[in-house]
Amino acid sequence: MKNRLLLTTAAAMAVILVACSSDTDAVAMGPFSTIAGGDIRATLNEDGNARITGADVSLTGRVGGELRVTGADIALRDIEIGTLSATGADVVVAGNVEGDASVTGADIRINGDIGGNLRVRGADIAFSGGLTGDFDGNFADGSFSGQLAGFTANGADIRFSDDTVISGPVRVNAAELMSGAQHHGDVYANVRHARLSGSVEGQIDIYADEGDRRRYRDTDGLVEVTGDIAGGTICARRVVISGTVSGPLSVRALETVTVEPGGSAPQLDFTLRGETRCRR
Repeated sequence: MKNRLLLTTAAAMAVILVACSSDTDAVAMGPFSTIAGGDIRATLNEDGNARITGADVSLTGRVGGELRVTGADIALRDIEIGTLSATGADVVVAGNVEGDASVTGADIRINGDIGGNLRVRGADIAFSGGLTGDFDGNFADGSFSGQLAGFTANGADIRFSDDTVISGPVRVNAAELMSGAQHHGDVYANVRHARLSGSVEGQIDIYADEGDRRRYRDTDGLVEVTGDIAGGTICARRVVISGTVSGPLSVRALETVTVEPGGSAPQLDFTLRGETRCRR
């Protein structure tokens, strides 16, 4: 059988170092080269596809085709992959994926470039790098930096760092959206609280519903514009503008819009919301 998985234990063995596992096999099965066992440490050199199943899985090297990984703790470092599917508890990807990637886990860390789309399902996600395709995510807390294209997500807290550039539209449902990014497209958001401290070249469409509560937190139903935006629509309990709104901005809110010293919104159109909730 042609050995395409280079083991790191001895020159005569296939290239994989397996710790604490006496029943690990490296075989070619159908269209996939397969490694299954306990704790797996492997350096891969695979032109085709590879399937890895273990407990703690640590991989380096390259897979030209699809890499499928399932484990408890997964660490993919210094690795080049064609396409990726990873499912685990803690998942770390520090490398590049030429095509699409799908990652499911509790704690997900991705640092690298992805040439296709990225699909994430998890609790916490931290992404740093470049994403050529679209992002689709369901998670609790997410932080993002780097280059992104289209972005669609459901989450509790979503944060874009100041060094983030997003070329496509953003569509989010979240408790809190904190964005210092440069948005080249539109921003659609259903939130409890939003702060835009970067820039938005497209239009914003933000609904910040304060919820059905007897006592509101100060940030419930609050939209803060501290950066530069082109304009759009906001429905909220309260809107505070300390940045610049260069075009028409339509606001429906329970309270009068606050334009702080240094803020500017010359084409502001404000309507008292009354008892109507901010719901689409």
